[in-house]
Amino acid sequence: MSKMRIISRPSELSAVKTPVVLAVGFFDGVHRGHREVLDSAVRRAREINGEAWVMTFDQHPLALLAPYKKPRLLSTTDERLRIFAELEVDGVLLVDFDKSIAARSPRDFVNWLCTAPENGSSESPIVEIRCGDNWRFGEHAAGTPTMLEEFGQDYGFKVVIVPYAGFKGLEISSTRIRYTIREGRLEDANLMLGRPYAVHGRVVGGRGVANRLGIATANIVPAVDLLPPNGVYAVRIELDEESFGGVANLGVRPTFHDTSPDEIVLETHLFDFSGELYNREIVVCFLSFLRAERRFPSVDELVACIHEDMKQARKVLDL
Repeated sequence: MSKMRIISRPSELSAVKTPVVLAVGFFDGVHRGHREVLDSAVRRAREINGEAWVMTFDQHPLALLAPYKKPRLLSTTDERLRIFAELEVDGVLLVDFDKSIAARSPRDFVNWLCTAPENGSSESPIVEIRCGDNWRFGEHAAGTPTMLEEFGQDYGFKVVIVPYAGFKGLEISSTRIRYTIREGRLEDANLMLGRPYAVHGRVVGGRGVANRLGIATANIVPAVDLLPPNGVYAVRIELDEESFGGVANLGVRPTFHDTSPDEIVLETHLFDFSGELYNREIVVCFLSFLRAERRFPSVDELVACIHEDMKQARKVLDL
C-alpha cells in the first residue's frame, strides 16, 4: 500500500495523472455512514485504475462561522487522517477553512475545486465526486448535491450520492453519535461508529496514589472535546502494536481531597501488563459503562470496589 498523500490546495491535484474519485465531507468520527462514502470511492477508483481522494476541512466550519454552535468533535484531524489511511485512500485534500473559502458561492467553490489557478486551466483529474445527500458547500451552505450534479456537467465530473447507513431505523450521523456518547450509551455509539469510541493521549505523571494502592494506572488528560459521563468503564488499550484489556476511571477522583474538581483525568489500569508507560502514546477504547464515579467513605472501600470493577471488566472483555 502506497503512502497516503496530503495536500492543501486543489491546484496540487493537477499532479495526479490518473482519474480521481473524490469523496467530500467533514467526516467527524468517520462513522459507518461516512465509510459507505469512502469505501465506495476507493472501490470505484480501483475499478477505473484511478485514485481515491478525500476533500475535507482542517476545522469544523462552525468553529469559524459560529463558534458558539460548534459541536464537540468525535475525532481530531490527525485521527481522521489515520482512519483515511487505514481505508486505503490515496490522498487527502485538507483545506484550511477560512473566510475566503466560506464566502465562495456554490459555483465559485466548485470552480475553485476544479481549476488550477496557476495556469487558469479548467482541466481537473476529478472524474467523480461522492457524498452523502446531506453534504452542503459554498456560502451559507447553500450548495446541495443536486446543484453539484448540475455543475458537474460543466466541469466534467459525475456525482454519486451514497445512501445513508442506518441504525435502529434511523440515519447514522455524527450528531446522533455525540448524543449517545454524552448519555453513556457506548454500545450504541460503537455500533454506529463501527469501532469503539477512543481517546488518544500521552501518559502523564500522576500522584502515585494508585501505585501505593497496588493498582498501577496510566493517566492521560483527554484532548478531545467529547467525553462520556464520568464513571468506570471496561476498556481496551492499544499500545504500539499490542492490545490489552483494562478498566478505566474517567472523572475527578472525589474520594481524595487533594484533587481538582475542574480537571477531568482518565486513569486506566491495564490487565496483564508490566513495563513503563510514562510519556508513551496510548489509545483507550471505551467498551462498556460499569458504574458512575462516586466518593467512598474510606480508601479501603475504594480499593475493594476497584477490585470488583476489575472483575466486571474482565467478564465484559471475556478475559
